[in-house]
Amino acid sequence: MKQKKLPFKFVFGLTVFLTVSITLWTVASLLTAYYYDWRGKEARWDEMLGNGKTIAALTDNNPGNMDGLLKQLALLKQERLVLIDSSGRKLEFGGDPAVSFASTIDQTEIDLVLLGREVKKAERTNVFQPGLATTGQSISIAGHPYALFIQADTESLFHDYGKQLVTVFVNFLLLFLLALLASPKRKKQMLSLKRMIDAIRKMAKGDFNVTFETHKDNGPWGELAENLNHMAVELNQIEQMRQEFISNVSHEIQSPLTSITGFARALHNDRLSVDERRHYLHIIETESTRLSKLSDNLLKLTSLESQHHPFEPKPYRLDKQLRRLVLACEPQWLDKNIEMDVSLDELTIEADEDMMSQVWVNLINNSIKFTSEGGTIGIHLNQQDNGAIIRISDTGIGISPEDQEHIFERFYKADKSRQRSNGGSGLGLSIVHNIIERHRGFISVQSRIGEGTTFIIKLPLKVSKQEKNALS
Repeated sequence: MKQKKLPFKFVFGLTVFLTVSITLWTVASLLTAYYYDWRGKEARWDEMLGNGKTIAALTDNNPGNMDGLLKQLALLKQERLVLIDSSGRKLEFGGDPAVSFASTIDQTEIDLVLLGREVKKAERTNVFQPGLATTGQSISIAGHPYALFIQADTESLFHDYGKQLVTVFVNFLLLFLLALLASPKRKKQMLSLKRMIDAIRKMAKGDFNVTFETHKDNGPWGELAENLNHMAVELNQIEQMRQEFISNVSHEIQSPLTSITGFARALHNDRLSVDERRHYLHIIETESTRLSKLSDNLLKLTSLESQHHPFEPKPYRLDKQLRRLVLACEPQWLDKNIEMDVSLDELTIEADEDMMSQVWVNLINNSIKFTSEGGTIGIHLNQQDNGAIIRISDTGIGISPEDQEHIFERFYKADKSRQRSNGGSGLGLSIVHNIIERHRGFISVQSRIGEGTTFIIKLPLKVSKQEKNALS
């Protein structure tokens, strides 16, 4: 029996309804976008001027480290900063090195700011493109006047319009599909579709503990349900790793802060001996170093993932670098009576030497950390075709197959109790993986519980001009 075609009036009416609805939605979005953009300008400027006051306070308290503080603040705030003194000297921090924010600042604006006036600007090429917000204010650092200009990106007027339009269109489409499926023969499929829509809505609210019913005889519906189940599992794992990462970082920060606070209070006791004071001060210094290292790793990983991290490849002897770093770690492996099996062929590669140094230090320290006393660590370098092969192995506790699949992920931390007791933050291997990828290399891990671990790194000997331009 042939199915009846949809009446022309129904199709025409549905088309008109969708067209009118989308048109009205566009007009409403335009009006509300202009309204909130007008309301948001002053709030954005006030926020940026507040950031300028914070910068002034921080640099005034520590003028000797002004450049370092401004670099970190520009990176954390995702803003571009220009500091200008009374002689006209400009210091620029943050943003794309190829695009100078300082060159866009007019001398008239600089003079106004140095006289104590504030500058507020908002620029946008058109309503569909992101814009720029700029503020200028006068600050004082160590008694000297400066003009501080801050520039930040602003979203386009229609940054959410596309998502909203797709949402409206999908909702109408789902209603249309439900209308088509509302027949006695398809009630079961319609019920499955409704449950599927409810589950998708739960996922949209952050609840990934959902399961979609699958039936082998459902054809494409069953295949869709299977893929949605897989997506829910993956999203749930990512959410768990994110929460775990936040928990680990909170723990790593809270632990040294508790020690610093406790021993700082203890130093107020006038009856403490000189040795006791030195002991407490040593603990405070050690815990402060831990906090600094955690902050440095977080900033380093953020910088690497932003693709604006400086990348300066040059030829150098990789074997000399590895040998130097092994010797630098000598106190750690001698303290555990570890035997170092080092075999390095003379090999020159073209890479960013400072970035690669972070890779080797992380991997060697990990091997020392998880190798029992009297164990062996092997570091081998040789050439294979047009690449360098580096193997760093140990006879340590090993990594489970489940952890090997996620060991390089940013939010993943294998064997929490083990790493936490050794002071790890779970960021080292993420940094390693990111740096190796930026060099167009590859890193893999081979390990068995109780038998040790081997990291294998493959790097090209030279970086092409196209890759230099893309990565710098």
